[in-house]
Amino acid sequence: MNKVLIGLIFILIGFCYGSLAIDKIYKYTLGYLVEHDWIKPPVPGENELPNVLGRKQTILVYAGILILIGLFIIWNRNR
Repeated sequence: MNKVLIGLIFILIGFCYGSLAIDKIYKYTLGYLVEHDWIKPPVPGENELPNVLGRKQTILVYAGILILIGLFIIWNRNR
């Protein structure tokens, strides 16, 4: 597969994943699956680890990393 295409796929996935930080998009995608019992959210209190980053911040960090990986692949496509 072409490196430019792989880089663009990473960037597209980063933008799609980053859009989950917007509440309305989250409600219509993953919220729909929870509402119709396709997936089950974690039980509150079961996993009491200290959260440094919240849900939105974590999603934005991971989305940014995916976008940076895509840009790096496109930047170094000739090597």
